[in-house]
Amino acid sequence: MTAVRLAAATLAVLAAVPARAHHGVAGVGIAGTEGPGAAIETTSALVLPARTLLFLAKVEHVPFERRAFAEPENKDRSLFTTFALGYGIVPWLTAYVFQPVSQKVQDTLGTSAGLGDTSLMLALGLKWDEGLRLVPEKESLDELEDWHFSVWISSTLPVGSVSRRDDQGEYWAPEMQSGFGSTSPVAGVAALKQLSPALTWLADASYQRFLEHEYAFTTYRFGAELRADTALAWRAWIARGQRLDVIGELLGLRLERDREDDGTGRMAPLRASGGTVVYGGAGLRYTSGAASAAFGLRRAAWKDLDEESRQQGSEGLEEYRATFSLSVSTGL
Repeated sequence: MTAVRLAAATLAVLAAVPARAHHGVAGVGIAGTEGPGAAIETTSALVLPARTLLFLAKVEHVPFERRAFAEPENKDRSLFTTFALGYGIVPWLTAYVFQPVSQKVQDTLGTSAGLGDTSLMLALGLKWDEGLRLVPEKESLDELEDWHFSVWISSTLPVGSVSRRDDQGEYWAPEMQSGFGSTSPVAGVAALKQLSPALTWLADASYQRFLEHEYAFTTYRFGAELRADTALAWRAWIARGQRLDVIGELLGLRLERDREDDGTGRMAPLRASGGTVVYGGAGLRYTSGAASAAFGLRRAAWKDLDEESRQQGSEGLEEYRATFSLSVSTGL
């Protein structure tokens, strides 16, 4: 029922792993003290209840492996902070706004920091109940055990800077800038099934396309991203309106090569860019009423990067990724 989801709902919206320490899409999760669980990075198929407002802050710390060939300009670490606002327009349609802020540190060149591109998202909620239908206004805990699905579309707005300079006065490389310079559309789907009162399975897939942008120093297009994630959330403890979930995840990412103007007007694929990575991750989520705190760690479990020996500061070459988030929701 709606009262269950409004009074007990704990909502977390997490920005997914940034590719090359620059890209990013948004993952969405919703969980209450009872009912289905939520993962750390894998998107939940549950949308926000109607007239529910969500606030979130999330921080991700990413130190990179160092490479001899990149000395003395190794990309050292990045810190990504995301603020989010979500609103349940109707029971089956939710709107989100994400505002990232990044800090990217590169040896001898300094820190590139600032607002990233704002992202706008619409998520459509569906369920299987004797056929596929829109999520109804009221669902009991038993009805939340049905298969749930969502379809979402989003796009970035070119708010972040694309003309920042390093400590030597040169323009930062495109992946060190805080914005893309143009819109970046995303489409995705998600599925969720509560396997038992304490165990929830989640999965999602998404595709993000980056558009060409003419920087002051080059014309560049980031490679498209295909993501496929799956997770299990196990409710390990529940008492007096509180809940603790243990989460395990596998996160797959396929990156196409970046492309750059080769001087003749042709967008040529770049070596030492692109590849495939599978991350393994684990985390905890604590829920108390309408507030939630989550912490997760993940590392590359398998990777096949293009010209890996020449890549540094990119997806798959992190020492680890540590994520912490706080969120709260309220009914209007």
